[in-house]
Formats: sequence, structure tokens, C-alpha cells
Amino acid sequence: MDHLTAIRTFQRIVETRSFTKAAAHLGMPRSSVSKAVQELEQHLGTKLLQRTTRTIALTTEGAKYYQNVTQLVARLDEAEAELRGVAAASRGRLRVDLHSSLAQFLLIPVLKEFREGHPHIQVALGVSDRPVNLIEEGADCVIRAGQLADSSLVAKTLFTDKLVTCASPEYLMQYGTPSSPADLEHHQIVGYFSASNGEVWPLRFSKRGGEHLISRFDVATNDSASHINMIVNGAGIGQTFAFVAARFFESGAIVPILEKHTCSTIPISVIYPSNKQLNARVRVFVDWVVERLAV
Repeated sequence: MDHLTAIRTFQRIVETRSFTKAAAHLGMPRSSVSKAVQELEQHLGTKLLQRTTRTIALTTEGAKYYQNVTQLVARLDEAEAELRGVAAASRGRLRVDLHSSLAQFLLIPVLKEFREGHPHIQVALGVSDRPVNLIEEGADCVIRAGQLADSSLVAKTLFTDKLVTCASPEYLMQYGTPSSPADLEHHQIVGYFSASNGEVWPLRFSKRGGEHLISRFDVATNDSASHINMIVNGAGIGQTFAFVAARFFESGAIVPILEKHTCSTIPISVIYPSNKQLNARVRVFVDWVVERLAV
């Protein structure tokens, strides 16, 4: 038995909650993953996992063992990275998940620069507005808008963006330009709803003593890149991030409106699990993206 490989295999099974997913992440046959865990359990003389046809759960001994080996593996990775140098350790597959608008308008335009500096890292982009579980889905890090709610994750803010209200010149020529949020009652609204739970994200406007929210829509999507495309093509008035709208403002495809009423700010951050903070691939990517995209 390769003891270290068996430990890493056990660790990945726990993190993904699946033998099949662990095998895919490790590039191993599923049979080899099962064999590694069986040999590890035989070596330790105790059961680490309770397996059924649908679920995998840690035994009491397995939970304690996982906690201990995770710390040891992290220290080992750190020691190897220090000896070999970050550049030498920065090889292999890096999975980065992000919203479609963040991919299209923020990361992809500059991704070539990262690849040129780190040609041995294979970058796999998971592009979806659906929130992902980093551990279960094997993502190394995500780039997301909004506040970090999970204390088990580490977040580094790239910049704080703001919402802008906008519409195409053609739409405004046909329907007129609103002078206040109250005027939107007579306009077409392009909305956005959550890809995970279907919740509509309201348009947010400032008012004395708080916020004025408009939750209705005439047409909506759960994809952020499609959302801006609908506004550009005259479907109505909507709110998006300033970094998304910037290029369309420059080209004149859309124009900002209700500027004095729109002032909500949202942080854009790169987020990764705390137990992966020593991974060399994640480290160099996080360092690069913070330097490259920070405002």
C-alpha cells in the first residue's frame, strides 16, 4: 500500500462525499479508490467510512483521523512547496468557478497573461451563476460578488463594485427616460433571479432613511451575461455591475440612468477553502488575480 496516496484518497472521498467524484478528481479508476481505502482501513485496524448505496459517512474514528491527516497533509504540501519552490510546485489542474459575467467581462480578457506566466497550470473554468460547493464539486477557488457567509472559507476582496441602472438608447428613445425610481412603474424591467433558488434580485435605489426596492420584472434571466445582453438589445431597464456595463457605456450600446438614486456597492472577491490555502496552484492564482484585478 502507498500510505500517502491512500491518505490523500481518503481525504478526497470525505471532501467530495463520493468515491466516483474522488476518483475523477484524482485521475484514478474508481476501483483503485475503493481498494486504497480498504487497505488503509486494514492497516489501521478500524473502519473509517460507513458506506451505503446512497451515502458516505465518517465513523467516529474516521472523523478524528480525517481531522489529523488533513493538518499533516497541509504541512507536508507546505514543506514540499518551500523546498521545490512555488514555481516548481505550480503544476497540474486548477479549477476556478465564477459567474458568467465575471468570466466574460473580468477574467477571460486577462487569462492569457496568467497562462503565459504559469504554462504548467491547466486552468479549468466552471462558468455558471449557480452557487457551487467548493469541496464537493472539486473547485479550488471561486470568484464571486457579495459578502462571504461561510466562515470555513477564506476571501480576498479584489475590488468593491457598484450597481448601475441602465438601458439602451433605442429603448429610451421609444419609452422615454425615467427621472425617478417611481417612474419605473411605466417601464419594462429586465430582472435577474437566482440560479439556485429562483429568488428575484430587486432593483435597489437609495431613498432618505433607507432603500427603495423594486422586485417586479417583465423579462428575467438567471444568467448574468444574458442579463446585460437583454438590456443592450432593448428589452428594458435593468441594474448590473459597473465593471460589466463599462464597455457598453464606452461603445454607447447602453447609457446610465437614475445615477443619483443608484449607489449600492458589492465586493468582488476570490474565495477558497481554508484547508487549501497552502496549495501552490491556488496560491499563485490568488496572488496573481488579486494583483491583476484589484482596483
